[in-house]
Amino acid sequence: MDLRDQWNRLLPHAQPLGDDLLARYAEQHRHYHDQQHLTEVLTTVDELAEYADDADTVRLAAWFHDAIYDPQADPGENEEVSAQLAELELAAYGVAADRVAEIGRLVRLTAKHDCAEDDRNGAVLCDADLRILSLPKTRYDEYAAGIRQEYEHVAERDFARGRMAFLQALSETRLYATPRGHEEWERPARENLTREVEALGPRAARPIGGLIPVIYFGAALGAVVASSVLLGRGLGAAAKWPADPSEVSGFPVWAPIAGTAVAAALACAWFRRTQRRLVTIPAIAFAAVGLIAIGVCWWRWPAAQPGAAMSERWPYLLIASAALVLAGALLALALRLRLAPAYAQAPPRWLGVGATAVCGALLAWVVVSAGEPFVQARLETANTVSTTTTIQPTQQPVQLDGTLAWSREVPATGAITGTAGGVAELRADGVVMSDAATGQIRWRYSRADVQDAASSGSRGLVVSADGQVVAAHLPRSQYREPAGISLPTYAVLDAVSGKVLTEVDSDGTALAVDSDQLLVAEGNFVVSHGVSSPTHWQAQVRCTVTQGALVGDQAVVVDACAGNGAVVRGLDLKTGAQKWEVNLGARIDLSAELDPSTWVGELVSVPDTREVSGLIWTGAAGGTLYQWSVDTSTGNLLWTSPVPGTPRPRLGSSSCDAQLAATHASLVLITCRTGNDSGQPQTYDVSASSPADGTPQWHHLLQVPPKLQHPEYPRDGFGLLPDGRVVTLMPQTDGSCSPVLIGSNGIQARPIVAGSTTQPVAKSETVTCDKPAVTVAASRPIFSDGTRLFALN
Repeated sequence: MDLRDQWNRLLPHAQPLGDDLLARYAEQHRHYHDQQHLTEVLTTVDELAEYADDADTVRLAAWFHDAIYDPQADPGENEEVSAQLAELELAAYGVAADRVAEIGRLVRLTAKHDCAEDDRNGAVLCDADLRILSLPKTRYDEYAAGIRQEYEHVAERDFARGRMAFLQALSETRLYATPRGHEEWERPARENLTREVEALGPRAARPIGGLIPVIYFGAALGAVVASSVLLGRGLGAAAKWPADPSEVSGFPVWAPIAGTAVAAALACAWFRRTQRRLVTIPAIAFAAVGLIAIGVCWWRWPAAQPGAAMSERWPYLLIASAALVLAGALLALALRLRLAPAYAQAPPRWLGVGATAVCGALLAWVVVSAGEPFVQARLETANTVSTTTTIQPTQQPVQLDGTLAWSREVPATGAITGTAGGVAELRADGVVMSDAATGQIRWRYSRADVQDAASSGSRGLVVSADGQVVAAHLPRSQYREPAGISLPTYAVLDAVSGKVLTEVDSDGTALAVDSDQLLVAEGNFVVSHGVSSPTHWQAQVRCTVTQGALVGDQAVVVDACAGNGAVVRGLDLKTGAQKWEVNLGARIDLSAELDPSTWVGELVSVPDTREVSGLIWTGAAGGTLYQWSVDTSTGNLLWTSPVPGTPRPRLGSSSCDAQLAATHASLVLITCRTGNDSGQPQTYDVSASSPADGTPQWHHLLQVPPKLQHPEYPRDGFGLLPDGRVVTLMPQTDGSCSPVLIGSNGIQARPIVAGSTTQPVAKSETVTCDKPAVTVAASRPIFSDGTRLFALN
């Protein structure tokens, strides 16, 4: 019975529709999805009719399943429009609605051939559509060639890769759903699929694809050799340290020789293309032995002993074990890629051997070199000088009457900051803590490898909210660092006693610290380093992190992308998981095309509250600085307020780093307006507002002379007293340099009056205002003019 007769038997009153479908299957661009394919599908449906609930419905679905076929359509699009055509045409010819719906469902099912177990109609249609896979080789090859002709618009390599991916995905599932199909057609279909995939392999391979598994294989051999070298170093190290010379056995040469021999044997097996298990078994063995060895090293890891260094043995053995696990993983990956058709074309032997040698040597060198700093880190304490004190800081009443309390010359200019232990001074090689009441040095911390740490300025010292902990940024000097030793870049110290709480090696920027953790920004990562506990976590956010604060059980950070957004996030202090976020861009037009470090200002927490406040600049209205506040308990933005007259922060010599500080009752902001002519005084805004709603409390304009106009002056040159007043050091009209108090009562100079116990060198006329630094410790203003520290009563 020809196709036209079969159609007339199904729908005698719909001959025009049958003619239309036959015309569609005869289209010129069809080389497989043609009338022959339709005939084969209908013939198979007849063979499987006993398995269908309604064979005629399945036959009608077969007529429509490829009625519309465009090789350039998206996946599933042809089946969808064919189903829509069936639903439209059959309904017009009076076919029952439920039957039309079933036909549409069956047509759509042929997009993925994923029919349910109880879908009898679907099983018959899907098996009929895939029957071509099990037909004899000649017919299958005609089918494959027809598919290639239909996709002649696709490049040869792209077609081969796409076709391989389709066939491999198809072969990973059961091909036929009906019992007869599964029993009789499954095996020949899989044989045909395997044969076509193998034939497509060379066409799908990249020009140098065969080098990729060779590179992984070479890296695996390098990890084997590196593991043997590290093993030798571990076995040759003394069991305890310090060790008697008789306990040091020396480096066992047999270890790297054995590792090299194993690597050579694996290379021979690889390039001779011997049995697969000769590579698979070593990969499994390396991974298993490495994991067991890591567990043993972790179990036998010696406990820290005061005054004694750990032996090099266990760190070296641990790294050797990890390198062995890496070798197993790389070897398994290399074998897996080698068996993939896209990478199976082996390069010339000379090229493969050369790539293996180069990659192996490179990875072996990297692993061994990376192990050195890890093992040698135990020597870091030998490079540290730390003197501590048990004397509690003295407290004396402060009148702020200008009387000099004490003065002391300092060896270098560095940042100063107030703490619970006194005033911390960042020096070139470390930190010195002085008593706020007497100026006496209470403790010091320094390292021989540190040079020019004072150049970090006020950002080099981070103090906890309660003043009990201070984190100092002590960057390493490549000229003074002991060879082979990687020392920390941050020291976290007890501000009162000077005790070293922890030391951290990080290239990031410290954001905040307390007795439990040090919060560091590393690009778009926020890292918490444990201080009192080993708790450590890392959280990734969308953009660069610029500011952070610790509030209760949260780390509040601000991450910003250049010119298009800034988000405030609350992170759980135990895990780093995000608890809430506030998109500042939803309330403020962030249109600046600048680096975030220039337009996201300071972040401060209001004492004894769950509120944080910060600054952000926008280009709106010619440049406006906004102050905002967030409730960290709910994650809600409380208020935003523009600060008029402010320029773009940190752009040119006439701009500055705005300082934001908080007391219980006030948020104090210090920033500068756009400068006037060169050499003229600049106007600074010093203002206070309510933390609750941003309501202004007081506002003063301060004329700053040209020699103080540098970006760091608002941050370094002003201190906030507990009562909300601001103190700074400025030149006066008579040529002297005196402290200035700014608050609700206006701007008041406090000329320095020598006290009864101070040295004559601290007279007012000897104090300079070239680059002042100001802080507050024990409610006492502490000043630095670059050559001396001094404090007022």
